[in-house]
Amino acid sequence: MKKALVLQLALWILAAPLGAAQLYRWVDEKGNVEWRDTPPPPTAKKVEQRKVGATPPPGGELPYSLQLAVKNFPVTLWTTSCGDACDKARAHLSRRGVPHTEKNPQSDFETFKKVTGGSEVPVLFVGNNRVKGYLEPDWDAALDFAGYPKTALVQVKPKPAPDSPQKPAPAEAGPVRLYTNTQCGPNCDEARKLLAGRGIGFQEIAVETPPQIEDLRKLSGDTFVPVLVSGRFVVRGFSPSEYNRALDESGHRREQ
Repeated sequence: MKKALVLQLALWILAAPLGAAQLYRWVDEKGNVEWRDTPPPPTAKKVEQRKVGATPPPGGELPYSLQLAVKNFPVTLWTTSCGDACDKARAHLSRRGVPHTEKNPQSDFETFKKVTGGSEVPVLFVGNNRVKGYLEPDWDAALDFAGYPKTALVQVKPKPAPDSPQKPAPAEAGPVRLYTNTQCGPNCDEARKLLAGRGIGFQEIAVETPPQIEDLRKLSGDTFVPVLVSGRFVVRGFSPSEYNRALDESGHRREQ
């Protein structure tokens, strides 16, 4: 019986078109359904063979080994339309047939910064393993460790992240305050230029006296300047992207 099964598998492989990857389905001794790109063991039951990508498993069924990888090491891809790196990132997961959730940092930037520790994309999470940027060997190492197949056993599409609740736009933009001092230097100058360039009127508060310094400490947790306050946003130091985001989300829309 075993010899007949091996012979049948050999005939299937020889009959397959050159270069076509094969997918085997069988039931193991515990009753689990396995899908693999290697022939089954002699103890396998209900053996089937299919071409990879020709027909997905019925009912959206994933190979058992892939189910385990997804359960133990779920994959999340943080990405945007960032060009070549993000395109290669998506293609990599598709090529290996990795079920994953794709998230856009712009939908929840605070969470993105908190979990990734930065603002660059793409970022891959395989379970708790975080891989910043796209380097093929690093991605393969993380996916290999988690038990994901090297080639796609089934065709998968990224699972879209749940839509984040839409934040209501403020009815009216609130006042903007910029905390500076006489020794602030270029950073304060750049902060003033950014606000002026957007046509935003603002109150500049010079932090010089001990009471003013203490007020700033209570506001921002430090005495570092410049500090921008716009609506509910308090931005320490000067970062064009952070300033623009705080101004945008507090109702100071950019002119088209």
